Amino acid sequence: MDVAYLVARKLRHNDDGNSTDNACPPEPHSLPADQIKPIVGSLTFHNFASILSGACGLASLLIVSIAILRHATNFSNPVQQRQVIRILMLVPWVALFSFLIVWQEDVGEYLVESLDFGCSIAISAFLLLLCDYVLSNNGGFDDLFGPGASKIARDGQNVESPKWLKKTWYMALQYFPVSIVVWIATAISLAIGTYCAASNKPKFAHIWLQVIKIVSTVIAVIACFRFHKFKKEQLAPHKVMLKFMAFKGIIGLNALQVFIIGILVGNGTIKPSEHMSYHDIKVALPSLILACEMPFFSLLLFFAFPVSVYKNGSEGMGPAAGPITAMVQAFNISDLMSCFVRGPMRLVREQQWGMQRAMSLPLHAEGDFATQQGGYSAHPVV
Repeated sequence: MDVAYLVARKLRHNDDGNSTDNACPPEPHSLPADQIKPIVGSLTFHNFASILSGACGLASLLIVSIAILRHATNFSNPVQQRQVIRILMLVPWVALFSFLIVWQEDVGEYLVESLDFGCSIAISAFLLLLCDYVLSNNGGFDDLFGPGASKIARDGQNVESPKWLKKTWYMALQYFPVSIVVWIATAISLAIGTYCAASNKPKFAHIWLQVIKIVSTVIAVIACFRFHKFKKEQLAPHKVMLKFMAFKGIIGLNALQVFIIGILVGNGTIKPSEHMSYHDIKVALPSLILACEMPFFSLLLFFAFPVSVYKNGSEGMGPAAGPITAMVQAFNISDLMSCFVRGPMRLVREQQWGMQRAMSLPLHAEGDFATQQGGYSAHPVV
């Protein structure tokens, strides 16, 4: 029995006590929390970062809340504006979790993947918004589903989505379920000790989860560019690329910052000191930087998704629904949760019926409402 114990211990440790290849490398030595010296007045880095990230989060929330409230009180196009509100909600989501990661840095690794989950909702909403931009144009149904599709639908026949649309649809929407799986898998592997962010060895879950996340994100981003490429002419009036970069830049910039900080920590350029612990550097610092950037992105999103295009048209029609209904529709993400299964045709049909029930105004181009509802036919789409 003693021999077996010694053999097992040998497999896990070298004679000098260092971890072997089978174990997660130890974190760089940090001073105990009660020995960390203040960095600003009597505030340690952790306290200062928590206050600063919280203040930036509140500033971001104030800015984006104004944008959301303006859309909710001018809810003339529910189908489009619920997607816009969902995209705008990425700001408070990221601001909240950035603050929590800084404030509770010991469990920050459990919360980091929440950022990608929030972005996956925004990308899914963005894809549906692009579809609706195309459909809102005169002849938009034929533009999206192919020449003659509206006539086929009027004749009571099934309309098949073109292959490019199906491929783009699933490329973008896979990001949503994948982000949920990665977040859950990260939390589980951290809890059972198989994650190990300090190592990229295949035996640890960290490297595999990162690869899955990167591949999924890249595919979703390519899908949005692909949709824009196929429907560039119809989307030109809506400044789609500005809208996309305004919210996707949040996660893209964060990924770049985490990558750079990881390299600097790995090669010893940045290391624990009397002012900062290892968790301050590896976990809290990237989220602090992201939190400080959120007011800028809030302003960018404020101007990228203006409410002016949704205000009352020349006919003097009021909002299709009140602000409470607007927020309920935006927070009800059942369409996003099921659209990966339902496919583009079925969801577009439900969007059309929803627009007809709400009597919402179709958007033709930024600055002006369409005078005709050519994009939305009065007949049900099959």
